[in-house]
Amino acid sequence: MKDGIDAMFGSLILLTQFFTRIPIPYEIKDATSKFKKSIQYLTLFGFLIGGLEAGFFWLMTLIFPSWFAWILFWVADGILTGGFHLDSLADTADGLYSSRTVDRIKEIMKDSRIGTMGSLALLYFYAIVMGAGIVCSHYLAGWQFVSLVACTTMIAKTEMALLFYKMVYAGKTKGLGNLWTGVATWRILVAQGISILIIAGLLGLPGLGGYVAVVLGALWYRHYITHKLGGFTGDTIGAYGELAQVAFLLVFTALVRALG
Repeated sequence: MKDGIDAMFGSLILLTQFFTRIPIPYEIKDATSKFKKSIQYLTLFGFLIGGLEAGFFWLMTLIFPSWFAWILFWVADGILTGGFHLDSLADTADGLYSSRTVDRIKEIMKDSRIGTMGSLALLYFYAIVMGAGIVCSHYLAGWQFVSLVACTTMIAKTEMALLFYKMVYAGKTKGLGNLWTGVATWRILVAQGISILIIAGLLGLPGLGGYVAVVLGALWYRHYITHKLGGFTGDTIGAYGELAQVAFLLVFTALVRALG
């Protein structure tokens, strides 16, 4: 039991160090191999980070209208994570929509400069998630809106795990994407099971509808990226973290409006 608890806390520390700017001066030995053994904790990690951001959102609602607190939440998220997945989304958009060869697409993704399609991808992303929150502000009670913040943050981490199932790495060198190859299926299923329970408990039917949309989106995205590049890179994995949030919020918002 103690070994299991130690492993969980070690995994949470490792994921926090990797995905956020939160300084934790604790060394994880053999961190590369432990990434593959931490996937079942992705949901818990995402929910803990989501809880921090939900707390910030709630404090902002004491000062501002909920729709404006929602905007501030996204600002805080970008600061907390350092725009980790946002950079991946922009790089992926620049590469995939460059109409170049596979090798050239991968080179464009590695370029630190942002292009037209990357800029548009970020613009569209924020327009959709901001708009979804503003619409939801007219239909959700305070505690439901706080729950939406936590679940939206969580979904970005949980649903990346769906891509790890028998994932093929497309890079020629050992980049970040290679960290997630060879992940055991049971770890992915545990992460999804916990996510379903949390979403169902906090957001009900609209939340579950959003989760289904994210799963279907992952299936399509997996097919598209594999067909286009022959496998995944670190950028294409990270990009789906943001795309998952878009799919989740679009369907959730539509269902909240439809169900009243």
